[in-house]
Order: sequence, then C-alpha cells, then structure tokens
Amino acid sequence: MRTLPLALLLAAALAAPVARARPVPPAAVRSPPAKGGALPHEVAGLVRRCVEAYGGEAALARAARSVHEGTVTSLLHPGAPGRIGRAYARPARLRVEVAFGDAQDAEIRVLDGGRGWRRGQEVTGPLLTSMILQAARMDLPALLAAPGAKVSARGTLALGGKELRVLALELAPGVVVEAAIDPDSGRILRSRGSGAGPAPVEFITTYSDFRTVDGVLVPFHEENWANGKTTGETVLSRVEFPASFPPELFRP
Repeated sequence: MRTLPLALLLAAALAAPVARARPVPPAAVRSPPAKGGALPHEVAGLVRRCVEAYGGEAALARAARSVHEGTVTSLLHPGAPGRIGRAYARPARLRVEVAFGDAQDAEIRVLDGGRGWRRGQEVTGPLLTSMILQAARMDLPALLAAPGAKVSARGTLALGGKELRVLALELAPGVVVEAAIDPDSGRILRSRGSGAGPAPVEFITTYSDFRTVDGVLVPFHEENWANGKTTGETVLSRVEFPASFPPELFRP
C-alpha cells in the first residue's frame, strides 16, 4: 500500500509517550419528556450556540478541509503510542493513516462519500459505517447546521458534572450520530455514532483540551469506545486547514 506524503501524519515521530488518562465510562442518555422534548426552535437555538462556540460560520467554512496529526493508543497495540494522521474534506471524504512501533507501512483507511477502503480493499457493512461515522465526528458542528440536516432532540445526558443536551443527526437510513452539547459553552463534549443492521455498531468519543486554531475551536484530546469497550485515546499535536488537497488523497 502506497503512503502519500501527508504533511500531517508520519512527518515526524513523536518521541515522548503519551500518558493515558483514566477512561470515563460512557454516560447513559436520559430519554426526553413524554410531551416530546425540545421544540424545533430550541433545537435550532442550540445548533446556533454550537456554531458560535466553534468560531462561527466563517470558521466552519474554513474547516471544510482539515488535517490532524498526533498520537494514538490502542488496546490492540500495547506499549508506546502510535502515530496518527487524518485528512478530512466535505462532503464525507476521509483519509486516516496509523502506524505503531517501527512499522514502515501505515494502516490506511479511505472514505470517498459512500465508498470506503481499508488496506487497499473496498469494504462494506460495519467497516464502511465506522468510517462514515468517523468522518461525521470530525465535522459535527457544520453537519448539524447544514441546510436540510435531519436533526432531532434526544433528551439530556449527565457527563462530568454537567447536564448536556443531546441532538441526533441522521446521516443515512439507520446511521445516526449524536452530539452531546454543553448548553453553556456550546461545545460538543461527547458524540455517539451508531449503525443498524445484522452487525450493529456503536462508537462513543469524549472530547477535551479545546484550543482555537485559525479561529476554529478544536478538541485536541479524544477518548474512544467501540461497542461498549474502551479502545484508547487520540492526542493531537497539530491541526491545519489547507486550501486544497491533491485529488488522489481520497482514493485507495
């Protein structure tokens, strides 16, 4: 598998290992009141608050293309963290490269809209759904605010001493991503992605260490769970918003 020279990712090995934070178990979502929960105008108000928190409409337009570089831990790769690079472009285009230890070849996952590849082989089912959900997590504020987005209220969620409000976005039939938003700050502190089918999938991520990069609010720390089990954490070291990408970036 050919590894493209992404500026974000395997550009330099990070020497210092990342200390693992103690995992916080995924919080349980409380159902909305029987009367129907939040009204549409309340949902719209929360989306506006979220857009403002992430820098406003101009910042989200700038974030239409992003590259992330950092380290990742995984239960499948005990020891020192691996290196991770991600490139995202609207709509729903994603490239992820991960390498552990002295491995010369990164594991490469590519999503181009409704098609996905892993290690050069086209994938369908849960593997494709997982990439669609990962791409959505990287662009949640903009996706919630997109014209025609199918957004609904799903009650509240208690996390870290805060009561968050949960909005659900339908990406495709049976594929939903939820954003748990702090109504005070407008920040998304937790996401939950799920896909239905013969092999249902669920991915949960919590976000912290928020920093502003070129006017865009970015969480530099992510803790991840898959189907109820902790899978590790991602710690970013660099985020950029390039003006363009080479066309072959999102092809296997």
